[in-house]
Amino acid sequence: MTTTVALQKCGAYDFQKVLESIKNLFALVPPPDVRGKTVLLKPNILYPKSPDLAVCTHPVVVGAVVRAFVELGAARVIAGESPAIANSTLAAKSTGMYDQVIKNGGEWADFKEHTVIECPQGKKAKKFNFAKQFLQADIVVSVAKLKSHQLMAYTGAMKNLFGLMIGLEKAETHYRFSKKSDFGAFLTDLNIAAKPQYAIMDAIVGMEGPGGPGGGDPIKLGFLAASDNILALDWKCAELVGYNPHLIVNLQDALERGLWVKNEKEITTSGAAEEDCRCTTFKIVKEPTETLQKMMPAWLNFFATRILTKTPHFSAKKCKKCGRCQQICPAHIIKMTGPSKTAQLSERQKCLHCFCCHEICPADAIKLKRF
Repeated sequence: MTTTVALQKCGAYDFQKVLESIKNLFALVPPPDVRGKTVLLKPNILYPKSPDLAVCTHPVVVGAVVRAFVELGAARVIAGESPAIANSTLAAKSTGMYDQVIKNGGEWADFKEHTVIECPQGKKAKKFNFAKQFLQADIVVSVAKLKSHQLMAYTGAMKNLFGLMIGLEKAETHYRFSKKSDFGAFLTDLNIAAKPQYAIMDAIVGMEGPGGPGGGDPIKLGFLAASDNILALDWKCAELVGYNPHLIVNLQDALERGLWVKNEKEITTSGAAEEDCRCTTFKIVKEPTETLQKMMPAWLNFFATRILTKTPHFSAKKCKKCGRCQQICPAHIIKMTGPSKTAQLSERQKCLHCFCCHEICPADAIKLKRF
């Protein structure tokens, strides 16, 4: 494993151009030898949305990655995902991802049944329920989308592997690890258990702003990135769009473990120049950190937490009454109430601030506000 991140400029989702870019990334930082092996790709499908909205890994990128691994001699290339509240195959078909995977020689997998994976090195979790297809894989590859994230500030290749867990079990994890620092450590544990050998970042068009990862704004970034070191990839991509990776709790936790990178100064890039991939206008998500809150006097922290911490606010006008937010809420405090049976928080003080409801809402009916 290196600490090098390969960068490649790519301005459009044209299949041949993307495929060529993926091969160039492979030449710069080679993936493991896949000849005769099974490769499991984990793209990101938050929920079924048009590729233009940058909610999901673009299907052209996923198709090109499938083709590239097939051409390297992989015996099988399986792509799979488990959206929180959606049928996996139907979601993949609606985004165009399913057709791209099949057309380019891969297989689509529904993540429905789980297998238990032990993680003795875990700090917060010692075992995980991963999709059973995980056991079929010789090589696991995260094929992520670069996006802002209301809870974690940034989401990329490491958090993408959260989708190895099935459906609503992911929401239950937010209940178990309601503190952001604990959830960040949990994500590190998950990546230790998953042992990803390669990761690819779709940053041709990313998602910015406080609506991420489901309702933010698409922003053209114009590059692809890859590495055999998943933390190095996330660290560099977060940095390129303006984040201080030390303030992204799961990345900082992973750095402190020293399993992927001992020191962030070890991380280098090859291929396109960093300055050609850097975005100075990306709207990052800024939240008060737990460290800052701990430094406050108790009385000030009490009021600051209530003033500064965002909570979901529901628009009855926009609500489609689909009930997805009610299903996904790990604290079970979202109810379909009132004459029109629209979603509302029944007990605001019990909100975990995990923002799962905001993330999953297909109608942009949930806004996160401090008051």
